[in-house]
Amino acid sequence: METIHTIRIRQDWLENAIAEAGGMAHLAKKMNITTSTVSRQVNQRVEASPRFIGAVLSTFPIKFQDAFDVTEERVRLRRARYVKEIVAA
Repeated sequence: METIHTIRIRQDWLENAIAEAGGMAHLAKKMNITTSTVSRQVNQRVEASPRFIGAVLSTFPIKFQDAFDVTEERVRLRRARYVKEIVAA
């Protein structure tokens, strides 16, 4: 199995941002993204996309490392695409 590096939102930061905003829908509106995008991040279904990273960094006065982690994930090829498994955060 190969490993790759990718970017994930820090769950502690995201949970705090949701609580301060008053819920996922309010956070999404504040960041000008969809609630489903926030939900996918909460459920760790996707890695942080450039648009999501941009929305976080342009909405909140924080440094990249305060909200995001670079993770190492194992991947295996399945039908000509990679399937991720988180190794370390």
